[in-house]
Amino acid sequence: MPPPVPKRDLLIVDDHPIITLAVKSLVETMLTGYVPHTVHTAADALELAVQLKPAVAVVDISLPDGDGLDLVRRIKEAAPSCAVLVFSMQNELHYGARALKAGANGYLMKGDKVSAVVEAIRKIESGGMYASPALAEELLRGVAKPANSGIETFSDREYQVFRLLAEGHSTKEIALRLKISTKTVDSHIEHMKVKVDCANKTELLLKARDWWRSTQEGG
Repeated sequence: MPPPVPKRDLLIVDDHPIITLAVKSLVETMLTGYVPHTVHTAADALELAVQLKPAVAVVDISLPDGDGLDLVRRIKEAAPSCAVLVFSMQNELHYGARALKAGANGYLMKGDKVSAVVEAIRKIESGGMYASPALAEELLRGVAKPANSGIETFSDREYQVFRLLAEGHSTKEIALRLKISTKTVDSHIEHMKVKVDCANKTELLLKARDWWRSTQEGG
């Protein structure tokens, strides 16, 4: 008789306990061979990633102590073989491509059917990539017509600052959240103003809020 296959660690990162419990329950009831671990902060997630070298990580983008895109990169650095699925409320057409460029193997929105979580985990751990038809089409559009202006040209850090501005955070709050100086935040703001043709910070804030509303509406 062959020896039993050891179970693989699966990391679930979300600041909403109900989400972590729901995903954990799905893993335990619909998948075999995994040991799920749930955490609610980026710091705890990274600590476990270093310790466990998980086979799979399911990660939200919006976390109380850091940015999910940064966490994806750091998990991949700590555990290169870990397959990462971003599972988020954030619109996939705005965040999907950036998540995949950060090292994620798939992107799934929380509004999708529950069974999609299981499908996505199976696909990414088997070496595949997971994207909805809408995101796949958007990625192909990006290849066919690379962005040369606007929000699409923001660096990942600029994109983080832009999102936090849209959520109503002050420069000081953004600096604390991203662990950078207020001077650096101001520098990013100046660069973004040029890229989206805003005359001042107020115009940039208005554009950020309009953009944020569009992401929440799924557009």
